Amino acid sequence: MAAFLMMTGAVVTGASAAEPTQSAGVSTGEQTILDCTPDANVDSFWRAGVVAEKRGDAQAALAAYEASCSAGFQVGGCYEAGKIYFLNVALRDYEAAQERMERVCGSDDVGIGPYACKYLGIIYRNGLTGEPRIDRAFAELSRACFLHNPAPFIDGDGCKILADSIPNADEMGVDEEIWQPEYIAYLAFAMGCSDDMPVLCDRALEIHRRAVAQSARWLGRCAEDVEAVGFAGQCEDLSRAASVADYDQRQAFRRRLVSMYHRATEFAG
Repeated sequence: MAAFLMMTGAVVTGASAAEPTQSAGVSTGEQTILDCTPDANVDSFWRAGVVAEKRGDAQAALAAYEASCSAGFQVGGCYEAGKIYFLNVALRDYEAAQERMERVCGSDDVGIGPYACKYLGIIYRNGLTGEPRIDRAFAELSRACFLHNPAPFIDGDGCKILADSIPNADEMGVDEEIWQPEYIAYLAFAMGCSDDMPVLCDRALEIHRRAVAQSARWLGRCAEDVEAVGFAGQCEDLSRAASVADYDQRQAFRRRLVSMYHRATEFAG
């Protein structure tokens, strides 16, 4: 393994194809880190992993991504290794996937952090490494859709999974008078809609139309929250308000949705 990793680093950085000599008194893990070099906003082993994936060698890709993760220059290697552990049937290891995704979800990488939180949410929701943890799944999926970073940058698919997985009041240990799963799902679909996912816009509209037909109590709460966060439209406009063409407008809208989400879930746990 060490030989492969060192050879990969040499190829990617344009060095001699000969295997580097391990320094005296340096462990294999330490040598791997020494052989990995920063490359723009990634690193040499991450790039080697991409090359291996393109040629269909998942095992080599995993080894390279793990080396990148260990080197610690950035968390992209951890994320890609976690995806392989999660998605590749032959290499599947949910516990390893969970560990890698926890590292990425907990990082300040706004590009892939929300996506890692989504995978964590699925792991906890489905009990892939133990008993299902509904509360923990809700927390991680909330980070994927709303709470990972203040910008906010999100994972729209994470919003869909969150909206389809809202716990009931008993599961969250709160009073059903104040916990409104359909309202929370509506906000999640509206946020996902802002990620250029028109199907989620339609899902949000369906929820709102159903709520109007049933005179759902949460509509009044939504109207109050819309006013409180300074949204210019009405509750029903949330699923149509995001403009993917206007970055500043979209991000301002998302920040208002985050504020509404905080208000809607402030009694959780």
